[in-house]
Amino acid sequence: MACSLTGEGLHERTARWHEAVDGAARAEKPGGLRLTLPADRTVRIAGPAAAEQRCCPFFDFRLHLDGPVLHLEVRAPAEGRTLLAGLFGPTG
Repeated sequence: MACSLTGEGLHERTARWHEAVDGAARAEKPGGLRLTLPADRTVRIAGPAAAEQRCCPFFDFRLHLDGPVLHLEVRAPAEGRTLLAGLFGPTG
């Protein structure tokens, strides 16, 4: 299981995710993690999530708006956990 992005493209995407989820509260979930952010970051999260599906379709993204917060759940099969940790940090 691998991402189809390489080199600079992968570096840019990773940096974009790190910026978008900076300061998020993190919680481990079965198969992934849950990040809780201010709801005003929804557009900054939805765009990269959609782009991620094109290069890494094994990721499962779920966005849940709950009043003032956005819960982003990201899951990956066991083979994709290293990529998940690279984009979003350790899950446990």
